[in-house]
Amino acid sequence: MVSIIITAKEEARTIGRAILAFLKQDYGSNDFEVIVVAPDKETLAAAKCAYGEVKTIQDENMGKPAALNLAIKEAKGETLVFSDGDVEVAGSAVKELLSCREDLVSGRPIIWAEKDDLYGFWQKILFDMAHRLRIKKSGQGQYFPVSGYLFLIKKEMLNNFTFPEGLLAEDEYLSYYVWSQGGKIGYQPKAEVSVRGPRNFSDWVKQKTRTVGAGFQAPKKWKKRTGGRSFWFEAREAWVMWRDYGDSFRRTVWLWFLFLARFYVWLLVLVKIRLLGQSRAKIWQRVESTK
Repeated sequence: MVSIIITAKEEARTIGRAILAFLKQDYGSNDFEVIVVAPDKETLAAAKCAYGEVKTIQDENMGKPAALNLAIKEAKGETLVFSDGDVEVAGSAVKELLSCREDLVSGRPIIWAEKDDLYGFWQKILFDMAHRLRIKKSGQGQYFPVSGYLFLIKKEMLNNFTFPEGLLAEDEYLSYYVWSQGGKIGYQPKAEVSVRGPRNFSDWVKQKTRTVGAGFQAPKKWKKRTGGRSFWFEAREAWVMWRDYGDSFRRTVWLWFLFLARFYVWLLVLVKIRLLGQSRAKIWQRVESTK
């Protein structure tokens, strides 16, 4: 059986679309179940309207890691597919994920941009750079973090695992864990998921602070010889962005702004996590413009 686990919060408007996209998937000979975890009754009610057989779990609003722990306990499948309530998977996404043999498999997020503006441009670049990294690392059998927007994991990898409730983001932490246990990480670029990026600078900083900060929360022993996320790695890749995307004056200016914004986020994370030791409760803030 395949268990689809969708986490959401105050996403009654989008959860139906997220569920329906999974109902259209090809599961082959596998049975499947859909589990939606949310702290608010409105989202859970909307999920039931979209799919009467959905299994709903109301969490205690303690954050996504705690919600995931609840869902994993309830899941009946040997294979788990995780996604969010404000994204939409492509028509063959699950079939493509199931075709992989690795223990943990990442899908490919695609920007759902309404127009070619600053924030859509930034998100497209960051998604494209992550795509290239995953293609390269997966081809070499090396470590890379999966995308939290869509990924598959064999449930046996989670037998002795729970997400710490103080996590800023679950995807990178889980990637480090699976790799440290000798698991294999794969990438399936055909398993696409459409994502709305932040539409203002405040939300962009909130989101990127979470994703960058999550890498600092994994135990150091898990990170040995992984070549994981770092500011210096991003700095070295800047020339690729410049070569591939600086094709007009406007985009060149946007690239400069992106470099400065990423530097600001890394500095913010170092101060908040490394110097001040702030908790998730202090750092995590909801991003509204992606909903």
